[in-house]
Formats: sequence, structure tokens, C-alpha cells
Amino acid sequence: MRWRARTIVQIPCALRASRPQLKRDPLGRHRKGSVGTVIPEFATLHEAVRASFPLDSCRTVAVHEHGEAAVALFDTRPSAEPYLYEVHYQGENSRWSEGSSSNGAGWQRLKPDSDLGVVTAWGEAPAGADQVRAELEGHVLEGAVVSGVYFVVWWDVPASDPQVRAFRVNGEWVRAPTMSERFKAQKATWLRSRGS
Repeated sequence: MRWRARTIVQIPCALRASRPQLKRDPLGRHRKGSVGTVIPEFATLHEAVRASFPLDSCRTVAVHEHGEAAVALFDTRPSAEPYLYEVHYQGENSRWSEGSSSNGAGWQRLKPDSDLGVVTAWGEAPAGADQVRAELEGHVLEGAVVSGVYFVVWWDVPASDPQVRAFRVNGEWVRAPTMSERFKAQKATWLRSRGS
């Protein structure tokens, strides 16, 4: 039997299907989105962040604010192995609303008419780490590790890929594993869990 690709139909004006198991209907004012959806607005960034996920099923790792933009990192599985999720927010006319979101770090445009954006780097840190050092196009940032998770943000930068360089573990800076090393470790853990 030949393999056949599934047909995917996108319905205009459909509501986002992101995080359906955790999303709740936020309270607040609403404004019309670009595809006819209603986007809730809040008086403060704090209220917008709190409305992104039910408080009893997630933990806010960190929030970084920059003018009329912000990004938050959530752990949506705080009682088990972390499942990290980032959400971007926009402020306009003293109101805040949720923008795009993702389960992966990367670059996000700040304004539709600009080539500048925000770059995020985040993930689980090695046991005992309390600081992370990351680099983007020669600009090095250090950030705190909170509950085993790091979150580093560069603002007003063109699209580019950050590199996590090192973690401070028990007071000593240790080189961060490369992506290849991380994949090999994940594969080894997966094979051990299967008894292979």
C-alpha cells in the first residue's frame, strides 16, 4: 500500500489550538485580532501573565520586560520533568495582551515593520548550576538558574541563534554541552528507559 500524505485544512478565523489542556478563558477587555479572533487585554503585564495558564497547573519561571514587549517562560508540568513554554506579550495604550507562544526558544519580531526582535535561550540546567552564560553575535549575557531552568533574553536584535556557553556549577564555570552531546545524552537516557 502506498503512503499518502494527509490533507490538512486550515479554517480561517479558527481559534488557536495551543495549550488546550491548560488554557483558561482569561478575564479582561478584548480587542479584535487580525484573523477575527478576540484577544483579551489586561491592565497590567502581571495580570496578562497570570491569565496565560491556570495557576494550579503551571509555574512562572521568569518574565522579562522591555518597553512595550515582554516574554515569560512557564513550566507547564511543575510536578514532573519540566515542560517549558514561552509566551510573548505586547503592551499598547496602557493595556497588555498575549501574543505568540512556543515550546521552543528562538527569535520573535517585536514590531511588524521592523527587522529587530527578541531572542530567547532557555532550557534545563545541569544539577547544581546557579548561573548560565550565553552568547549572541558576540554579546555575552549571564543569567540566574531558577529551579533548574535558565532563561536568557536579548532585545532589539536581528534574527540569529544564541549559544549557551557555560554553567556555573558549585562555584565553578563548566562548559555547556554541545547540541550533539545533549542529543547523545537524551538518546542514552531513552535507551536505558527502554531497557535496551
